[in-house]
Amino acid sequence: MYNGIGLSSVRGTATSGHVQHNAGHVRNASRRHRTWRNANDGRDGRGGGSGRGRSHGPEKQMLLTEQALQEGATSLALHEKKRRLEGQLLELRDRLEGEGRLDDEEIEKEVQWERERVMERWRIEEERKDRAERERQQRLEGQVEGGNGEDGGE
Repeated sequence: MYNGIGLSSVRGTATSGHVQHNAGHVRNASRRHRTWRNANDGRDGRGGGSGRGRSHGPEKQMLLTEQALQEGATSLALHEKKRRLEGQLLELRDRLEGEGRLDDEEIEKEVQWERERVMERWRIEEERKDRAERERQQRLEGQVEGGNGEDGGE
């Protein structure tokens, strides 16, 4: 037995009892470092070689900017919405084909019309959100400007 690991006696096991280290174990610090380098396109942020020295600079604290995270989340959400839409359109196509009242060309037109209708609804919702966000930003800017004018007058 070695450090509490292994067999207390190798008798009858047909092994030598030799204990090896676990080559598959990956320490957390190593995994964090690799994840950070992958997120930053292989750049280690030290400006030097790829030595084993540690860097605790402020550039290592944030992997991605807030804007990059938001854009990534937005594009993933849009992709998921489109994926769900295509699934619904496939179900519509199957249902129309199962009814047998329409030929393939008419089914394709119906599916395309439904796709355009949903995409137009999404575009209108997005414009509404953008307009509301712009109005909110304008109100906030107006409050900041109004606050600065009062402080400057006194």
